[in-house]
Amino acid sequence: MPKKFLILLLALGEFMIGTAESIVTGIIGMIADDTHVSLSLAGQLVTAFSLAFAFGAPVLIALTAGVERKKLILWTLFSFIVANLLASISPSFSLLMVSRILLGLCGGIYTVVALAQAANMASPEKKGSSIAIILMGFSLSLVLGVPIGTMLGDIWGWRPVFALIAVLTLVPFFAILAYLPKQQGEEAVPLRKQLAALGNKRVIHALFISLFFVTGYSTVYTYITPLLQSTSAMTTAWVSTTLFLAGLASVAGSRIGGVSTDKWGIRPTLYVSLLFHAAILLILPLSSQLFTWAIITVMFWIAAVQTTVPAQQYYLITLSPHSSQVALSMNTSVFQLGLALGAGLGGVIVDHVGIVHISWVGGLLVLVGFGFAWASFATEKRQASLQA
Repeated sequence: MPKKFLILLLALGEFMIGTAESIVTGIIGMIADDTHVSLSLAGQLVTAFSLAFAFGAPVLIALTAGVERKKLILWTLFSFIVANLLASISPSFSLLMVSRILLGLCGGIYTVVALAQAANMASPEKKGSSIAIILMGFSLSLVLGVPIGTMLGDIWGWRPVFALIAVLTLVPFFAILAYLPKQQGEEAVPLRKQLAALGNKRVIHALFISLFFVTGYSTVYTYITPLLQSTSAMTTAWVSTTLFLAGLASVAGSRIGGVSTDKWGIRPTLYVSLLFHAAILLILPLSSQLFTWAIITVMFWIAAVQTTVPAQQYYLITLSPHSSQVALSMNTSVFQLGLALGAGLGGVIVDHVGIVHISWVGGLLVLVGFGFAWASFATEKRQASLQA
């Protein structure tokens, strides 16, 4: 079976993971109304998923390091299906929160293993593009999963949306069961050895890039539906359309990020995408007051976000070439921690300052991430000059 086809199968699973993770953004108001909680508290469903992903992934990846990879992927997808069904029948907000924690744990295992498998299957000059294909699965969830889920939620209610995600996940489950070859796991990496990577200053800087740029993104994206409805007077249908177009832009961004990383390198890709990301968030409150410009701005914003991701993932692999799953696990954990922090911070801003201010705060946080990118590559340059 061609390796690209196998990578696409893994990307299909990532599409379902991404849909389950991001769908709350489009139906957050419905959940808040139905479960009788505040908008900011409903936003913490994103936090629950992200924290479970962030802190569960390193532990679970370490515990399952020796498990055959295909078996691990299939059990993870099966658990993911069960967790979505639990969300669809949750009688209370508390049980819904539990289901989100379970979904986050499943997402953490699947994403790390899928990224590592894609990188291992690719030739050295195609690793960036292979990682980007997996991440495009997540991007496509923004194109199709979130907008369609938002639209169906408006028609059916939010509960059937989670049930539909569970049913559709059977497609990648059986495809992977049929076609993905077995592959043995890696030797278990003790937690102490995982933490030893933090002794590398460049690794620390790289992880802070992820933390701050994702926190800035999540501060805004978690509440993008009420933000657009309040600043641009968008209806739910128009928000769905905007998210669909933004999802198309995210696919383009993922592709651009992968190709740019392979062709021009990690540093220019990160620099340009982070600066563009920050600039867009800083002008979003102004542009979102004009209906058409709001749509265009959101599209460019999401494209910039997704351009950063494959470059950043590959950067961590280059810093830890002999323990790629550990590096990816740490980075995805920090990524999800950023999503959780952003959702929490955005909720505080919405409650106490006003929803329009979230994009300014988000833009400043992304600029901090750019500062860590500059520091990381400056450290690399100094080390190279000392060795010369």
